[in-house]
Amino acid sequence: MEWLTALALVAIVTGITITVVVLLAVRTLRRSLDDGALRQAHQIKRLVETVTLLSQQQQSAQTRIQSLAEANRRLGEEVTALYERIGDGEGGGRSSGTPRLLN
Repeated sequence: MEWLTALALVAIVTGITITVVVLLAVRTLRRSLDDGALRQAHQIKRLVETVTLLSQQQQSAQTRIQSLAEANRRLGEEVTALYERIGDGEGGGRSSGTPRLLN
């Protein structure tokens, strides 16, 4: 009967040891997953901030492009008007080599 008691004690100690090892492993895995989730949350927050900033910059650039296109259109109209004034005043083209000043 003593060997049966010893075998029972060894089985109990082995069960307790395995339980402790499994609990430690689960705790370590949980901590690792929590740390990973926290890092991901910080990265997602930074990405959202970056996307927001880039969206604002894109909107600003589009506004600037539109204003430059409008300015370019106006300058083109002014150049066309100046060429028309030069053409009307000289009869179609320049015959003399002297430059003409516009008012």
